[in-house]
Amino acid sequence: MDAEPEVELISAEDAWKLVEQGMNPVFIDTRNARHWGQSDVKIPGALRIWREELEARIDEVPRGRTIITYCT
Repeated sequence: MDAEPEVELISAEDAWKLVEQGMNPVFIDTRNARHWGQSDVKIPGALRIWREELEARIDEVPRGRTIITYCT
């Protein structure tokens, strides 16, 4: 049986530190299309996968990298 992945709540500052350290995390914006479209807060290169669609679209998420989900 596969081990459960480690899940950890981190701050925006800690997420940025991962970027600065060259860890190349995957950012997933979990907002729905309406909320995403109304927001000026977007991370360039982030995947936008609504949380309700994540299970069906899981194959779009790169493997072997730290994944950071967010909703602003």
